[in-house]
Amino acid sequence: MKRFAIFATALVAVLTAGTAAAQEKGVVFSGGADVASNYVWRGVTQAGVSLQPTLTMTLGNFSATAWGSVDFAATSYKEMDITLAYALGPVTLSVADLYWEGSSADRGLVNRHYFHFGSDSPHRVEVGANWCVSRKVPLTLSWYTIVFGAVDVNSKGERAYSSYFEVAYPFTVKGIDMKAGVGAVPWNAYGTYGIDKDFYVQNVFLNAGKMWEIKGAESMQIGFFTKLIWNPAMEDVNFVGGISFRM
Repeated sequence: MKRFAIFATALVAVLTAGTAAAQEKGVVFSGGADVASNYVWRGVTQAGVSLQPTLTMTLGNFSATAWGSVDFAATSYKEMDITLAYALGPVTLSVADLYWEGSSADRGLVNRHYFHFGSDSPHRVEVGANWCVSRKVPLTLSWYTIVFGAVDVNSKGERAYSSYFEVAYPFTVKGIDMKAGVGAVPWNAYGTYGIDKDFYVQNVFLNAGKMWEIKGAESMQIGFFTKLIWNPAMEDVNFVGGISFRM
């Protein structure tokens, strides 16, 4: 709870500072939305066809991003994440509040109210670090750990500090932006990912996408993307496709 209070205070301070500086040179706002055939998070399926809007404020090396996802099913999956990030050269540090209502099986364990911060809070707070090895070799190493959250437990119901690490490599093939990578979970994080194992690979992916400028609409872009995603731990596979809009 103390960790969440510190995060909430920092978030309010950042948003206040961002509003005060909005008219100053150097502050950039950007946004957009994706429509995806299904929502897969780190190799684990979360929902079906989904609308996923995003809004980002950037000031120098600092950024604040709001991202959401809601599906089109009658029993809607709803998620809303706020991420604060700061780039220190090739390393980017982040802290994120992941608001998540839970699946139908978790509705009795997770309170759906956004401003509820008790033991059954729908919020998860995650800290992370992302390191791009070099510009010539843009291999990226990432690590994320949850420090607060009702579902952050292992298969025994104990706090897990659920973690995920990933190795990814972006590249381009004939004008198509590509990215390949592998993600794994180092210890049991059953409550977060639903897999009762102590170490496993859960995300092997190959992404492809391309964006185009919209003529007559300054700074507007439209694009398409596909993602091939294998989850060896769950013996699952997903092929995701979608449309992106950016401004």
